[in-house]
Amino acid sequence: MASGAMTLNNHAYAAEGKGVVYTEVEVKDGGSISGTVKYDDDIPTAKILKVDKDEQTCGHENKVSEELVISGESKGIKNVVVSLVDIAFGKKIEAVTASLDQKECLFLPHVIAVPVGSSVDLLNSDNVMHNLHSWAIKNAAFNEGVSGGGILTKKFDFAEVVKITCDVHKWMSAFVVVKANPYFAVTDENGNFKLENVPAGKYKIEAWQEKLGKKTVDVAVNAKEDAVVDFVYTKK
Repeated sequence: MASGAMTLNNHAYAAEGKGVVYTEVEVKDGGSISGTVKYDDDIPTAKILKVDKDEQTCGHENKVSEELVISGESKGIKNVVVSLVDIAFGKKIEAVTASLDQKECLFLPHVIAVPVGSSVDLLNSDNVMHNLHSWAIKNAAFNEGVSGGGILTKKFDFAEVVKITCDVHKWMSAFVVVKANPYFAVTDENGNFKLENVPAGKYKIEAWQEKLGKKTVDVAVNAKEDAVVDFVYTKK
């Protein structure tokens, strides 16, 4: 870490990985990390989801899965979570209340990322019952119905990837990715991401995609500068 780049606060959090504890600091002259996540292969045919229930609400046509969304122009991959791994010091973790909606029998958005201690409002914008089923190990699992127009709020205190499904509409799925530090982003439709206010230093940065898995590379961040990192996936 660069000398004089931070001032320690009295907050520390158990992090992901091998016993690293994340400590909140005042970051001065921080840098940033930006880049893209791309697919270096022929774009696969999108998976079609079979809609076989509540067609008046869910639609009569089969829907396209979002498990792997690749831009035909840029080959950027959407919904990839990019994050720093085992960073020991950095900006304050700001718990949030995020939203995950169910609309026309799909989760919107398909992937969200939140820091530990955050809550998620699980909404139902449809006029039919959905049953929210979380596949969690560290966080408290749940399996509860939400009526049309209803809301279910859940808190996530531990870092992990939590898959959410609907037991009523089997084709529905989404992910809540809970991170132990605040340095993460979800890629946009062109695969772009940016992490800001990063203390100067050397780090490992990771990309996670639900179908293609993880990739990790090293990155060096200089004060007040932008480090560029590009991830490339191929067919698995």
